[in-house]
Amino acid sequence: MNDSTPTQREILAKEYDAIHNRLFIIQIILVVALLAIYQFSGTSALLANGLAARFGEGLWYVTNAAYTAVTVFGFAACMFLLSYYSGHVLERHYELSNETFGEWFGDFVKSLLIDLVLATVLFSVIYALLRWMPNWWWVFATIFYILFAVVLSTLMPILIMPLFHKFEPLEEGDLTAAVHTMMNDAGIKVVGVYKWGLEAKTNTANAAFTGVGRTKRIILGDTLLSGYSKEEILAILAHEVGHYKNRDTIRLMLTSSFLSLIGFFVSHLVLTQLSGALGFAHIFDIGAAPLFIFSLFVFSLVSMPFANMHSRRREFAADAYAVKRIGSSEALISAFEKLANQNLSNKEPSAWVEFLLHSHPSIARRIERIRKQ
Repeated sequence: MNDSTPTQREILAKEYDAIHNRLFIIQIILVVALLAIYQFSGTSALLANGLAARFGEGLWYVTNAAYTAVTVFGFAACMFLLSYYSGHVLERHYELSNETFGEWFGDFVKSLLIDLVLATVLFSVIYALLRWMPNWWWVFATIFYILFAVVLSTLMPILIMPLFHKFEPLEEGDLTAAVHTMMNDAGIKVVGVYKWGLEAKTNTANAAFTGVGRTKRIILGDTLLSGYSKEEILAILAHEVGHYKNRDTIRLMLTSSFLSLIGFFVSHLVLTQLSGALGFAHIFDIGAAPLFIFSLFVFSLVSMPFANMHSRRREFAADAYAVKRIGSSEALISAFEKLANQNLSNKEPSAWVEFLLHSHPSIARRIERIRKQ
């Protein structure tokens, strides 16, 4: 066997990736179909009118919140089989998940409840803006969305992530000391280094910076700690430090803000042009929400390749920083190879798939770029 012959794990990774790509297409078709049925069958208007009659015009915000709750649960129910297959059956088949159905379903319900809260807040504010400032709501919706994302990022490591995984401070030792030294040298203040309890649920490995400001912390998966050398873990963290030093959070936030502004403006045009044709007297009628969601959904699909292109460039830049920071490329390459093997990542996806769908460059391209430095 020569070096170009794919291993069994690489063959499985390509198979796994191909299935996910097909599921992505199926998901798009289902979402569009459900939105169309919900809107054009009159079900959405019927629900909105029924709730408005129940609560009265003075409590329109209660009507909007109730409509959002029913819609979130309804779509989750319609998409459940796809969620079950992609999130549990497939992961178990490829031996990436350790969860029983009961454990997976428990996480599914928790995620659904979180989605319900987030959707209720977002739709309540956006539809209030649609009502109060119908010509300029899209500007203020963008501002709110940015602030909402910052607050959510701040709360994520202390309120949301612990609902799904156990976190505990990483015990003192050479690795912890080396991590703190790296952070201090980079001028990054973190509240601590935490062990991320992944092993109980998954066989994949991961590490990340999470939080904002006083909640910023480093989390290292126990699956990473048990299978990677100190040098490999530090190389992975050096990559994350590279994002900080290159101000990638700000760069990506600006990109996201710009795309959000354009997306909301597109939705504004769609609502003003089409909501009347569908029988709605105002663009703030919650019964036209499927039309609003559809416009945002289509815009996100169209803009995704361009957002991903920018993200991939920032990943390359962070890789370059990591190599410069640790003074060698071998540890980072070794870590990438291990991560691809453990997480069943397709190291060489089709160029068009990477362009359209991937926010990170392929492992093969990253390693090739690193070796040329």
